[in-house]
Formats: sequence, C-alpha cells, structure tokens
Amino acid sequence: MRIALQSVSAFLLLITALIGTKAFAADIPSPKDVVTTATFGVIEELNKLTPEQRTEEEVRRLVETYIVPAIDQEKIAMGALGKYWRRATPDQRQAFIDRFRERQIRTYAGAFKAFNGEQFVFEEPMFNDSGDRALVKGTLTQTSGQTVPIDFRLYKDKQTAEWKVYDAVVAGLGMVKTYRDQLSERLQNISMNDLLAELSVEDAN
Repeated sequence: MRIALQSVSAFLLLITALIGTKAFAADIPSPKDVVTTATFGVIEELNKLTPEQRTEEEVRRLVETYIVPAIDQEKIAMGALGKYWRRATPDQRQAFIDRFRERQIRTYAGAFKAFNGEQFVFEEPMFNDSGDRALVKGTLTQTSGQTVPIDFRLYKDKQTAEWKVYDAVVAGLGMVKTYRDQLSERLQNISMNDLLAELSVEDAN
C-alpha cells in the first residue's frame, strides 16, 4: 500500500509539474507576438499623437519602450562585428554594443517618425528543426500600394525561454550582414578604438 501511495504521489507531482510548465510556456510570447507587440505598440502610440506631438524625443521614447526590449543587443552586435568581436576587449565590446544600440534607435526612430499609415502584416513563424530559431516573415504595404518584405529572425534564450530578435531583413537585405560588410571593410584600415570614436562622433551629430 505504501508503494502504491508513493507511486500515486509521484504521479500527481509529475502532473502538477507538467501543468505548471505548460502554464509558464503559455505566458511566454511567441516569435510573432514579440514582433507584432513591438511594431504595433509603436504604431498605436503614434496614432494617438498629433503631428506636432510626434517629436524626435517622443518617437525615440516609443522605440526605446517597444522596439529595443525585443532585440538582443549583444547578439546583434556580435553579428555586426563578425570576427572582430573576438578580437575586441570586454570594454570595447560593451562600447560597441552601446554605440550600435544608439544607431538602431536612430534608424527605427527615423522610420517611425515618417510613418504615414503604412500597413504591416506578419505571418506565423517558421521554426528550424530544433525549434530554437524562428523566422517571422512580414510585408509592409506603403500608402502608394507598393509592398516591401520585412522579415525578422529570432532565437529562443536558453535561460529565460524568451524569443529575441537578432536580425531584420528588409527587401532581401539583412541588417546584420550589411553592417558587418561595412564595418569589416572599415576595420581593415583603422583600429577598434578609432571605429568607436567615429561612431561616437556620428551619434553626437
């Protein structure tokens, strides 16, 4: 009888654990949720503002509130630097993450400040075989009717199980690869500290 009761207790504990795991997983946004929450969060806030209220400061605040948290800043910085990431010191890496983050904020803020009723549609995510990478394909329809493909690549964090964006592909051009090509060419002629200084000057302007 004791063995039977122990077996029942173990079974109930297992069921409880499984239910808890499923509930926890259900609370974690899917790759599509991450992308749509970030994108439509900014758009919904913009639609509440008058043209006069759409200042650079306000649009930047919206980007920092909705877009930035969806991106893995370190991973996207690593991809942009490529082989030069391994050669950089910890301080240089952090400095580049900060500078690259600022560049992303400016890029997204500029795009959303020019927002004029364009429509976004995102498809259900496609996963790799192991289920820890996802591609969310999207389409931007401009007011002229012209469409532009905008895709987001995400990965699943092993510790938090959260999905984070690590690259965006616009009209077939990957953001990370584009920056990596540019930075790689630049770093063939200057040092990492020189590059960081250049980026700081650009951010100040």
